[in-house]
Amino acid sequence: MRMGSIWAPLARAIAATGTDRHVDCLIDLIGADIAHDLVTVTRYSATKTPEFVKHRRFSDEMVRRYLASYYVFDPFYASWRQERRLGIMPLKRFADDKAKRGQYIAGFLAQSEICDEVGILLADGGDWCLGIFLDRSTTPFRDSEIAQLEARLPVFEALHALDIRARGADFARTSAPTGPGASPQQQPSIPASLWPELSLRERELVQLILAGHPTANIAERLGITVGTVKNHRRRIYEKLDITTERELFLQFFQHRTEKA
Repeated sequence: MRMGSIWAPLARAIAATGTDRHVDCLIDLIGADIAHDLVTVTRYSATKTPEFVKHRRFSDEMVRRYLASYYVFDPFYASWRQERRLGIMPLKRFADDKAKRGQYIAGFLAQSEICDEVGILLADGGDWCLGIFLDRSTTPFRDSEIAQLEARLPVFEALHALDIRARGADFARTSAPTGPGASPQQQPSIPASLWPELSLRERELVQLILAGHPTANIAERLGITVGTVKNHRRRIYEKLDITTERELFLQFFQHRTEKA
């Protein structure tokens, strides 16, 4: 480990907390001596769809595809919604045989020419986390490199927490106008030709499911009880001949793919 290579980016990262340069300087620090081919920065919420914050040497078209469809299959997003776990998250933690054949690895990452990635997930206020992902096109990350990131994680966490405190309670990380290498959040929209058998109320509920809202949040938004939301879900699944939320997402994704 060559500590000398991180002192300059560390100094810049400290100086950038509370400014618009924070995320860029944090990327520079994290990737200072970890070889990588591209970077993506995504915000995950437990109740909303992901947001792309920034990317380097990554296709704008693949950002669009991710926000339109592939986020459904993102294991990092699923992990945050289910476990709310922060820290260093190597892709191989999720890459069992089934996942390797799935839409995220075999589809999205393959199309993006990414063979491996590691995420650094940092608390970002409320139910949000900020994920900074280092990606490689040809060679996987070594265990020693993952261990190096683990050892430095407290520094990354402290810098990001300092940035949040410096910004104040009213700051929203994605509220600024979109610039080069950044993309706004996109809410999924149900095409009129999809699921005509559903009522307007059921389509409204499905829209909230696709946007990432859990049952309790859907109940609050629609002014109904959790039990009523569950009954609606059951009837929707019966109408669509499915049994799980994942199948609902799959039908949505497949329809969009066929119409693209």
